[in-house]
Amino acid sequence: MKKIAIASAIALASITAAHAAPTVYGKVLLTGEYTDVDDKTSKNDDTSSTKLVSNSSRIGFKGEDDLTDTTKLVYQLEYGIDVDADTNGKNQFYSRNTFIGLAHNTMGTLLAGRHDTPFKLTKGSVDVFNDYDNVALGKLMAGEQRANNVIAYKSPTLVGTPVTFLGAVSLDECSKNDDDKCVATPAVAAVAPQAIYDVTGKNIIGYTKGTPAKAAVYRDKKNAYSAMVNYDQNGVYIGLGYDNSVYGKDTSGWRLAGSVDMGKMNMVDGLTLGALYQDYDFNTDDNEKSWLLSGKYKIGATPWAVKAQYIDTSNQSGVKDRDATEVALGAEYSFNKATKGHLYAAQIDTDNVSDRTIVGGGLEYKF
Repeated sequence: MKKIAIASAIALASITAAHAAPTVYGKVLLTGEYTDVDDKTSKNDDTSSTKLVSNSSRIGFKGEDDLTDTTKLVYQLEYGIDVDADTNGKNQFYSRNTFIGLAHNTMGTLLAGRHDTPFKLTKGSVDVFNDYDNVALGKLMAGEQRANNVIAYKSPTLVGTPVTFLGAVSLDECSKNDDDKCVATPAVAAVAPQAIYDVTGKNIIGYTKGTPAKAAVYRDKKNAYSAMVNYDQNGVYIGLGYDNSVYGKDTSGWRLAGSVDMGKMNMVDGLTLGALYQDYDFNTDDNEKSWLLSGKYKIGATPWAVKAQYIDTSNQSGVKDRDATEVALGAEYSFNKATKGHLYAAQIDTDNVSDRTIVGGGLEYKF
């Protein structure tokens, strides 16, 4: 029996060495959140609510496997999860960045699957409220897309500099009708009125309404493209991103983001400042234009950090004169490397839509 046990252990060790087990990772960020809404539409429907929010909570599996001396297979299966509910208009688990690819020592990495657009990733860490579902910059400006059917390429650092390039194409998924059009909504056949009988099944007591036929709806076939280039060294980050057709044909946008670690610049230890500007064309008369300023300060040797953010967006989603602003303040308390406490408050005002006040707090655990 001992020989069998030893042999089994050796066999298991050899399998594990040949195919490394995936790394399991994730985080839970659950907060209690109070929201007060001043409705500025014609409905004038003011509301307030208190609820739990599962802020970008997730679980993932990732790993790699050597194929040759210079190339390895890489993969990631990452799923969002609603900690406080069994559904949120979707299944309990929903796909985040989920892909498989090849990574070469000097030629870069090629990925295929579902992934954040390079435009989205351009922001780096300037959004200091990134993982708060109802306060992050995506509530006020375009560009926070995670695309399906993605093929992406990430370069190594370019020519010995701290500059990298990431480009992606999201392949069109609609059914082809011809070279230029795709079926957006299939045709629906007419349904004639049907007789309704009484319980005896002999006497007609009425007829169903029936429905008219609907023709198929077509749209121009498109692939979406997104790219970014960034510089990241010694506490200085600069990113430039571009989108094309991510929000439909003839839409496009560009984004410039940057952050500076003031401690690494020998100025203020623990302070990081960030800024972002973007211009997005939704193929309407008015482009959405947004800018952001942010700061985060780690208070000396204490476990506390404080942060603040301001966002201003004009012509939100390409709608003329729909302007929005956000002022957000927050604090974090690090119990250890895995666990943090969170407190935050935000005021989000959108012209002709609503004024929204949000106050929340909760716990985050990473594994």
